[in-house]
Amino acid sequence: MHWDFHLDEGSAERDNVGTVSICVSGDLRFTDERGSTIPLALIDPLTLSEALRDADLAVGVTSTGLDPEGSGEYWQSYGFGDLPETAQVRRDALTRLLPRLAITDRCTLTGRFLRVRGDLRTYKIHLGSGNILMEPNDAYLCIVPRGSGDQLFLPFEENGGMLSIILSKAFLLAADTAITDPSITHQLRN
Repeated sequence: MHWDFHLDEGSAERDNVGTVSICVSGDLRFTDERGSTIPLALIDPLTLSEALRDADLAVGVTSTGLDPEGSGEYWQSYGFGDLPETAQVRRDALTRLLPRLAITDRCTLTGRFLRVRGDLRTYKIHLGSGNILMEPNDAYLCIVPRGSGDQLFLPFEENGGMLSIILSKAFLLAADTAITDPSITHQLRN
């Protein structure tokens, strides 16, 4: 497998930092020993699936869409926009899982979000990105997961996948008056 990456030379000027800050992914292709492209229909399905899964993971964890400091339309679209296929599967899993949870009376699935009612605020956790908006004004709440804790896995998610992150945030926010982390409590009270 060959995957083309190149630096976005214009990002140094746009970001005003003097160095290139964005790497752009290009073509992903399978080749034989002579360098000729192999049609996808001839690639072993398991090999293709694993290669595309690795590519998806690489793009997902390095995306500029993960950076709230980047703001703008792309971040807003990535962080709170339409659900990709994997997030729709995650939504289906949550539909079956939520009635079994201790916080079920505080949670509702609405469109792209898991809505969690805390005592201080109500929160909307995006099922694609795991980003959080606080009602009533949709203020962004930054919570960065730490540790490994209990994890729930879906076949397409890595160790500590997004389902685990969303559920851990839901449990935390359902008991928002018990949160002691100052980086979070400061955001909740503003």
